[in-house]
Amino acid sequence: MGLRFRKSVKICKGVKVNFSKSGASLSLGGRGHSLNVGGKGTRATFGIPGTGLSYSTKLTGHHKSKASSHRGSSHKTSRSSGITLPGQVQLKMSSDGKVEIQDTRGLPITDQSVIRKIKVTDSYKNMVQNLEVQRQQKLEEVYNEAKAENDKFIEIYKLSPQVDKEEQYIQILNSLKPPVYTRKQYEVPYPTENTVKEQLKVEAKEVVHGNIFSVGKMRKEYIETNLHERLNQAILAWTQGKESFDTAEAENEIAENDKYNAEFNSSKQYMNDLISGEDLVVSEAVESWISSCELPVEIRVDYDWNQSNHTMYLDVDLPEIEDLPEDEVVRLASGNLKEKKKTQATLKKEYVNLVFGLAIFISANIFNVSPAVHSIVISGYTQRRNKTGEVNDEYVYSIKFQRNIFENSFLQNVNPINFCMRFENRCNITNTMLMKKIEPYSEA
Repeated sequence: MGLRFRKSVKICKGVKVNFSKSGASLSLGGRGHSLNVGGKGTRATFGIPGTGLSYSTKLTGHHKSKASSHRGSSHKTSRSSGITLPGQVQLKMSSDGKVEIQDTRGLPITDQSVIRKIKVTDSYKNMVQNLEVQRQQKLEEVYNEAKAENDKFIEIYKLSPQVDKEEQYIQILNSLKPPVYTRKQYEVPYPTENTVKEQLKVEAKEVVHGNIFSVGKMRKEYIETNLHERLNQAILAWTQGKESFDTAEAENEIAENDKYNAEFNSSKQYMNDLISGEDLVVSEAVESWISSCELPVEIRVDYDWNQSNHTMYLDVDLPEIEDLPEDEVVRLASGNLKEKKKTQATLKKEYVNLVFGLAIFISANIFNVSPAVHSIVISGYTQRRNKTGEVNDEYVYSIKFQRNIFENSFLQNVNPINFCMRFENRCNITNTMLMKKIEPYSEA
């Protein structure tokens, strides 16, 4: 069985005349299979439609000598090395980098002799290289997306705002100014002799009639007779209209400025109350933040504001370790990606980062509610089963945060565990990242 190229001329459907160095022959058959009858015998041919490649075997006739067969094989190899891609075949690369060679119909080519000849072409090598570049780019996208999905749980602290100093609140207060109402202008144009004359021309055509020789003069006289009086009337009407408009605008200006001043005074009072830490205003601001906060995990925050000692007490119902993604995507040495289950050690470490990151994120936002919040005592608890199977709340940390340290820290770059350990705290974390039960701080 051999691999060869053919050129042929179609005579009619199913009948072709083939030309070669050895002479002409007749082919019978359709696309993908044919029977060739020529001077050297009868040969059956099976091809891959659309590729220019075919396989043939001799059914009758004289066999070639070894030397002749060798020359024919060498000739066919030379012709095959001229195959170009992707016009004759197409390649498909899987996510793990395996390449499948297909014909133009999308069917895989399985004959190894054909595959070997295709693989030596420059077109094949270039296409594989391009497909590999695209595959690596896609793998990078998938890896980054998976990492971002996981990081949004363990890097919540990076969402923390910069904590403002009291001076910044005072600057905002001093920059408040009430808007001033701007009067509207009377937009009716002042009447002129020309505008009144144009109006009289229209009027004259309607009321003055006569013969063709005298009507023009009569209309002109009508305009001249009435022009002065009509102009004075128009000016008087315009003046009265403007006076009424200006009077209404003056009243509107007073009303609008009164409203602006009321809003300004309210905003100013609100800022003063925030700066001083007035109980109701601070509580409303905390409620507003809690209701608008969106996180990838569900939490509950209870608070108690003690204005006298400038301390906010927070109790946080923490997420459970089961809320973390159990799977992760890792890079293999081959460059491929693999999804696998996280180890318990990894999950515990990520959970500790999550709950301490939440403490930083929540406290930074509460500090920004009011500069009067000088300290925050935040205690986090979770639900655990005791020996009898009952589910109880157990506190796992209680931390006393100080505002001045938050104000001077770039929270997005901190290590959440180490940062929290800088403050007075109650927490008991084992070497295996197990958070044991603690007794939280109570209100002073």
